[in-house]
Amino acid sequence: MTIAGSSSNAWKHSFPQGARVGLALFTALFAAACGSVPKTSFYHLQMPLAPMPSDPKTDFVLGVEHFRAPEVLRDTRIVYYVSPTQMNFYEYQRWGATPASMLSEFTASWLEASGVFSRVMMLPDREHVDYTLGGSVTNFEEVDSEGGVKVRLAMELNLERMRDHKPVWSGRWAFENPVSGHGVEGVADALNTSCTQAMRELIPGLLAQVEQDSKAGAGQNH
Repeated sequence: MTIAGSSSNAWKHSFPQGARVGLALFTALFAAACGSVPKTSFYHLQMPLAPMPSDPKTDFVLGVEHFRAPEVLRDTRIVYYVSPTQMNFYEYQRWGATPASMLSEFTASWLEASGVFSRVMMLPDREHVDYTLGGSVTNFEEVDSEGGVKVRLAMELNLERMRDHKPVWSGRWAFENPVSGHGVEGVADALNTSCTQAMRELIPGLLAQVEQDSKAGAGQNH
């Protein structure tokens, strides 16, 4: 449906201000009714596939906290930077959840798929946990530059052993990856790849610490 417009602005002088505002509002609503408002698209991270069922390597239970994030990443709109100091949002291209929430669940799924813990759960939960994993996400965005379009991801993880409330491991990952696909879907794919890379680099150190604790505990019991 098309709304015709006049090239002359003489009508502005013949209508009172209130009538002009009302007409503008009516035109906006009429345009929305005609379907001119873009459709909102939603994007999600592809969670890791669960491994084949097997006995866990330890009997530890892990609790994963909801990660912290700056205000800009507590929004479902996808962020993009056009310069080091200027950022904006895609209004009709959104994440299915906030980046902090998605990365919390992504990390929990990855750790559950590792097969090291007997159980991995999102906190808060009333069940006893042996370790608590906290974290923060500082970057999760598109970056536009003269060299092309990239994505940027930066996050930090911290593992605390609950029996003595001792921090036993921490890791930080920050990286930029080029976008090979087209449009916002290409950006989402590149960020998904970045999340996988972060897990592959960060998580082995965490698991090594937990397995070391398990062996040490088993040795003390003999």
